[in-house]
Amino acid sequence: MGTSNKKVILIVCIAIILFSVAFGSIRIVQHVSYQRELRAEEAEQRRIAETYLRLNYAFWLGGVGDLERFGIEWALQFDGEYLPFRELNEFGVRISTYLILKKYELETGNTLSFETVLEYFSQEFEPDGSLRLYNNGKHPEIQAFVEWMWEGMRLSEMSPFIVRIGDVYNTYYFENRDEGFQWQNIFHMSPQMLDALFRAYTDPNYVLDLTSLQQAGY
Repeated sequence: MGTSNKKVILIVCIAIILFSVAFGSIRIVQHVSYQRELRAEEAEQRRIAETYLRLNYAFWLGGVGDLERFGIEWALQFDGEYLPFRELNEFGVRISTYLILKKYELETGNTLSFETVLEYFSQEFEPDGSLRLYNNGKHPEIQAFVEWMWEGMRLSEMSPFIVRIGDVYNTYYFENRDEGFQWQNIFHMSPQMLDALFRAYTDPNYVLDLTSLQQAGY
C-alpha cells in the first residue's frame, strides 16, 4: 500500500472519528436539553397543581379537608386541578364558602364578596386563553384571601366557626318559634339571613330579627 493511500485511509478514519464524536456530542446536547425541558415542564405542572391545591383549600373545594391529615402529596393527586364551584343552594349561595368569607372579614377587616368569588370561578381560563390562576397578578383580592387561608392552615378553624353561627341561629329559633318562626337548615339560608346571623355573632347589641326576613321570603 502506497504512502498516499495510507494518508487517505488515515484521513478517512480521522474524519469518521470526528464525525462520530460530533454526532455523539450533538446527541448528548439534545438529550440534556430534552431532559432540561422535561424537568422544566414537570416543575411548571407541579407549580400549577400546587396553585390549584391552595385555591381549593382556601375555598374548601374537593377533599382538601383531609390535607393536614394525609399531606400535600396525597392532596395533589385529587385536588391539584381546576375544580368547578358547585353546591349552590336555592339562593345561589355555597354556605361554607360564604361563611369562610365572613370569618376572613372578621379576622382581617378585608372584604371579599361572594359575587367576586363566583365570577372568579365562572371561567377556567382568562380572556387571553391562559389558565385562570389566583396568583397571576389579575386577582389580588382572591390572592390575598388564598394566602391568608393557606399560610395559616386555617381551614380547621372554619367548622367550629360555622357551628357557632349555627348556635346563634338555634338560640333564635327556640326563642321565637312560638311567634311563628319556622326552622330551616342553615345550608339552605339566604345571604340576608347569614349576614344577620354573622352580625349578631359579632355584635352583642345587634337586635336579630330573622322572622321579618323569613316573612319577606329570605
